Amino acid sequence: MADNTHSDPARRDAGRSNRTVLIASIVAAVLLLGGAAVAAALLLGGSGDPDPTKKPTPSQSPAAEQSEEPAAPAPIHVIAMGDMLPHDSVNENAQQPDGSYNYAPFFSGIEAQLDAADVTFCNQEVPSAGVDFGVSGYPTFNAPTEFARDLRGAAGCDLVNLATNHNADKGTEGIAATRAAWDALTPAIVNGANRNADEQGTVAVYDQDGTTFALVSFAEFSNAPVDKISMNFMDDDALVEKLMADARKRADVVIVSAHWGTEDSHEVNDAQRSFATKLAGLGADVIVGTGPHVLQPVTWLDRAGGGKTLVWYSIGNMLSTQLELDQRTGVIAGFDVVRDGDGGVTIENPTAIPTYMHYDWTAEQEAAGDLAARHNLSLTPLADADELLKQTRFGVTAAEQLAATTSILGGDVKVVER
Repeated sequence: MADNTHSDPARRDAGRSNRTVLIASIVAAVLLLGGAAVAAALLLGGSGDPDPTKKPTPSQSPAAEQSEEPAAPAPIHVIAMGDMLPHDSVNENAQQPDGSYNYAPFFSGIEAQLDAADVTFCNQEVPSAGVDFGVSGYPTFNAPTEFARDLRGAAGCDLVNLATNHNADKGTEGIAATRAAWDALTPAIVNGANRNADEQGTVAVYDQDGTTFALVSFAEFSNAPVDKISMNFMDDDALVEKLMADARKRADVVIVSAHWGTEDSHEVNDAQRSFATKLAGLGADVIVGTGPHVLQPVTWLDRAGGGKTLVWYSIGNMLSTQLELDQRTGVIAGFDVVRDGDGGVTIENPTAIPTYMHYDWTAEQEAAGDLAARHNLSLTPLADADELLKQTRFGVTAAEQLAATTSILGGDVKVVER
C-alpha cells in the first residue's frame, strides 16, 4: 500500500530533505566507529534495512478486507439415472433366504459415482406396492416395498419419477401402495402418480444447501387403463401449465421428468421435440427423458424469456435384465447448479458417465431362452467393463461401446469414464 504523503508533492520533498540530514548524521557517526561498510549500506538503502533488495511485505487495511465480495456458494452436483426396471430375474436375485429382498448390492459397482452427487434423480419404472399385490416382472410389473427402500438408501434417490407406462400395472390401489411406501422414505420427493387430485396438484420442493428443487413428471401413455388424476400425462395441457407455473414460483431449479419416445430407438421423435419446446417455454431448467430403454441425444433449448433448458432426451436403462447391449448401456447424467452472488441460478457442465448392466448367462442358457438363469447382477462404469463384456456375445470392447455412446449423446455433453 502506498504511503499517504505521496499524494502531496511539497510534503514529499520535505520528507526527503529531513531523511537526507538524518542519514548524513548517522553516516558520520558510524565512520568514526570504523563502520564504513555499514554506512555504505545505509546510503544505498536509504533506510535502516541492510538489504536494499528486500521488499516490504504487502499489507491490507481492515477496510479493504471488509470490502471483499462474499464467496459464491459451491455448485450443487445433480445426477440422474434412468429406468429402474426390476424384471423377474432382478427380483429373484434380490430375494434373501428369509423371503425379504435386498437390491442394494446391485449398486455397489457405481457407489463412488453415487456418493459424488448432492442430489439424485431416479426413474422408478414400476410400482413398488409390495408382496400383497404379488411380486412380478414383465409384462405386468410390481416390486416389493424393499425396492423403493433400496432406491432411496443404496442408490440415494432424492427426486423420484412415477409417471411411466408401467406404474398403473397394479391399478390405482397399486399406485396408492407405492406412494405409501415412499411416504416413509423422507426427505425424498416423488411425482407423477397420485392418490387424489390434491396430491396431483401439489408441487413438492426439495431443499439442498438452501437451493430448492421442484420435480414435475409426465408420461406419454400408460399400458394399463388409468384416469388422468392417478397419472400425470403429457397431453393434459391444463395440468402441465399449472404444475409448471407452480414449480417455477416455488423453486430455484425446475426439473421435469418426461417418460416418452420410441422404445429401443436412439432417434428423437417429433412428439418429444414438441413437448420439450413447450416445457422450455414454461420455464423448465432441465428435462430428463426416460422410456426408450436406450440412449438418445442431449441438447440445449433456448427459452423465450432468456436462458436455456438442458434436455436429456433419453438416459436409457439403469437397473434391468434386458437382453441387448444398448439396453444395458445407460448413463449417470450429471450437471451443476451454479448460484451467483445475487442468488441467480444457472445450469452448467453437463456430463455423462456411461454404465454397463451385467449379469452372468451362458451361451447355452441364452440359446435355451432360460431367462431365470440370469444371475450375478452388477452395475459398473462402462469404461471398466472389458472383462465383463468378454463373457457376452456382443463382441465389442468397452472402448468401442464408449465411442458409440459418445456419438449417440452428441457434442453438448462431456462424456467421462468414471
